[in-house]
Amino acid sequence: MRLHLLEHDPYDFSRTNITIWAEKRGYELHQTYICRNERLPSLDDQDWLMVMGGSQHVWEEEAHPWLVEEKAFIRKAMERGKPVLGICFGAQLIAEILGAEIFPNTHKEIGWHEVQLTAEGKKSFLLRNIPDRFTSFHWHSDHFSLPPGCTRLARSTPTPNQAFICKDWPIVGLQFHPEYTREMVTFFANREGDEWAPDPFVSGKEKVLRETGEIQETYWLMETLLENMEAALKHGWVGFSSALAGEEKK
Repeated sequence: MRLHLLEHDPYDFSRTNITIWAEKRGYELHQTYICRNERLPSLDDQDWLMVMGGSQHVWEEEAHPWLVEEKAFIRKAMERGKPVLGICFGAQLIAEILGAEIFPNTHKEIGWHEVQLTAEGKKSFLLRNIPDRFTSFHWHSDHFSLPPGCTRLARSTPTPNQAFICKDWPIVGLQFHPEYTREMVTFFANREGDEWAPDPFVSGKEKVLRETGEIQETYWLMETLLENMEAALKHGWVGFSSALAGEEKK
C-alpha cells in the first residue's frame, strides 16, 4: 500500500506514529509539505491520502493561497473514492469540503485530555479494541459542525466532534492527535508562543511535559485506528459502513 501525507507544518519529524506503523507494515510512505509550496502528487501514485495537522485556519486562503489548490485536490481524491484520513487541521479541511461549518472553538484544547466514544462510536468497526474512554493529545483552537452524511464517533467536553466517519465513502476525520509520539509532544510543548494563555482546557506547559513523561507510549491508539481502517478497506467500505450501524465492537 502507498500512503501519502499532506503536511502543513515545516517540521521534519523522522518518526511519527504513522511512519512507525507504515514501516512495520512494509508500506511506502511519501510526504508533500504544502506549507513549502511543494507540488501536489498524482492521485494515481497513492492508495491512501492522509491530511495532517497545522497551525493555519481553514478560512485563511488569502494568507495561504495553497489552501485553494489543496482543497480542490482533497475533493478530487474523495470523488475518486480514495481513502482519506484527516487529523486536526486535516479533519477540519475534510469537514469543510463535505459541507460543514468551521469556526473558532469555544475553548482551546491543548494537552492530554479524555475522549469519549458516542453510542455510534461504541458500535463502530473503526474504534474496535479502543476503550469507551481514552486519553489522547490535543492541540487545536478551531472546530467544525458534523458534516452532512457523516456519523459522530467520539467527543470531548469542549469539542463535540472528536471523530467522524462518512457513511458511504472511506473518509475519516480525527480532531485529536494519535499520530504524536512523546518526542513530538515535548517538541511542541517547548515552543514559545501564546498558546499557553489561561483557558479551562489548556493544560499548561509544565503539566503537559509532566504528563508526557508519565505516559508509557502513544503508538497503540494510532496503530489500532489504522489497522481498523485498513481492514475495512480490504473488505470494501460499503460493508464497513453497514457495520457502523449494527456490529458491536469485540
